[in-house]
Amino acid sequence: MQKLQTWAKLTRARTLPVMVTPVVLGAVLAWQEGYSFHWGLFLLSLVGALAAHLGANVVNDVFDFAAGTDTQAHQLQDQGQAFATGSQALLSGSASLAEYRRLSVILFAIALLCGLVLSLWRPWVLLLAVFGFLLAFFYVAPPLRLAYFGHGLGELDIFLSFGLLPLVGAYYVQAGSVSLSAILAALPVGLYTMLVLYFHHFLHWRADREVAKKTPVVLLGEARARRLGAILLGLTALLIVLDSLLGVFPWYAILAALTVVPVYLVLRRAQGELKQYLALMAQNMNSNLLAALLLVLALLIRGLTHL
Repeated sequence: MQKLQTWAKLTRARTLPVMVTPVVLGAVLAWQEGYSFHWGLFLLSLVGALAAHLGANVVNDVFDFAAGTDTQAHQLQDQGQAFATGSQALLSGSASLAEYRRLSVILFAIALLCGLVLSLWRPWVLLLAVFGFLLAFFYVAPPLRLAYFGHGLGELDIFLSFGLLPLVGAYYVQAGSVSLSAILAALPVGLYTMLVLYFHHFLHWRADREVAKKTPVVLLGEARARRLGAILLGLTALLIVLDSLLGVFPWYAILAALTVVPVYLVLRRAQGELKQYLALMAQNMNSNLLAALLLVLALLIRGLTHL
């Protein structure tokens, strides 16, 4: 039990819901469109996606620690100017880089094994999995280091690897094909997930600036980055509404668009204090999960009424 708790901390397992959401939505969307639900394939795709997600968290910590990003954030945290969130075990010395690397290999091996088994029935799964792995790995790993290059590439990476790919992939696993409805459904889901990362930048943007990590907050400054955050929240709500009007989701799924309102209200109050940005992060995560629950329930209701 102690070992599992340690692994949960090292992998930041508390972030798993952001990967569960697109996988479940993609599978349920395929089912309510009339495809048979394959529980075995679903569980394989879910385990594989979660393992890849945790592996990506570990790899990100390894490279952020090596780049000095988390060390800088820790130093600024002592001055009240940042909040360190990554590689805490590396900073404290309670875990080594070797342990992190072994853990990442184990997690990616599990994801690969799930992909290989799934490919026996769905051959294109491996291509999606490899693409997702490359996006997750090179988010902070050299030579690409998309998060450090910045200019929105890091956010695009998260949108694809934690939104569009897992949802469309889960749909494909169930349906055996990809539809326009799956892609349209992935747009607001991916954007909402990307906002988790976007608002996370506010916690340590000064540390990011010191190590030349060009996040949107570093490039735009806090005030303009907050305004862009409000625009992205509005776009997320608009995409949910459009999907509901186009029939991707039932019309009553429009309720999920309202979940951005509490996030917007917290964002308006956030004026540079770390406590406010922590509250923003918490509210965004809660609203993200509530929106996902509403969308899944809406799809289940429509699917059951068509049985």
